[in-house]
Amino acid sequence: MATELWRLLDQLRRVRFGIADLELSRERVRTRIAALDQEEAKLAAQAVKARQMGRDDLARIALARQQEAAEHRGELANQVDQLLGEEAKLTTAARRLETKKARYQFGLDDQDGEDN
Repeated sequence: MATELWRLLDQLRRVRFGIADLELSRERVRTRIAALDQEEAKLAAQAVKARQMGRDDLARIALARQQEAAEHRGELANQVDQLLGEEAKLTTAARRLETKKARYQFGLDDQDGEDN
């Protein structure tokens, strides 16, 4: 029984580290999204300035780059959603492991047929 508890504690530790890694990844992606937002605004301003100067060729280039940044931002937003989904799965797994750990700590065993 003690080895099972140690196994549970190790699994719980790994799941918690996984959650922390996902949180860090999510924040990095969100930081990149914020940078892309700023880049899009800068490119839009460049396009306007280029048009005012009569440089439609430069305006088209700036607008094309702005579109690329917007597409990349959309991809990163999808990545954030995926990370949130994975984080939710790991959080659920952590709760299950916490429950199982508590059962062991209080001397309850898993003989009631629960699938954990």
